[in-house]
Amino acid sequence: MKKLYTVHVSRSEQNLLRALVTKGVAPARVIARAHILLKAHMRLKDAEIAKHLGCTSQHVERIRKRYCMEGIGRALSEKQRAGRPPTFTAEDKTRIVAIACTDPPEEADHWTAELLAEEAIETGVVPAISKQTIWLILKQHDLKPWRENNVVHSQAHP
Repeated sequence: MKKLYTVHVSRSEQNLLRALVTKGVAPARVIARAHILLKAHMRLKDAEIAKHLGCTSQHVERIRKRYCMEGIGRALSEKQRAGRPPTFTAEDKTRIVAIACTDPPEEADHWTAELLAEEAIETGVVPAISKQTIWLILKQHDLKPWRENNVVHSQAHP
């Protein structure tokens, strides 16, 4: 039975694929796909390629089809996945950072992640947030409110 999608890799694409395979600096999935395309170009059967690379013949067939239909770039990489949308907007994060830059409540000598989470919820910045998320937001902005020299206080603070 003749293959529906036969791989004919150009000389420049062969060089690219060989570079990916020999240098080994690309993600493992990309290297495996490069191997598939090189072996398919050598006219090996899908089952042989799958056996050599430890994958399924259906996977080999999908990579061959992607190469023939959409080109080498699409054959080597995956489509962008939608994923879960971010829970907090950049504005939410900025407002939390702004709270961290103010004076802490009177009963505390510095902001803690717990206090910041409570304040963000009380002021209506976010409906709910964990102290771990607060910690991650502060880390992204390289802030450590428990260290005085990392927090910008208003001029009203002596």
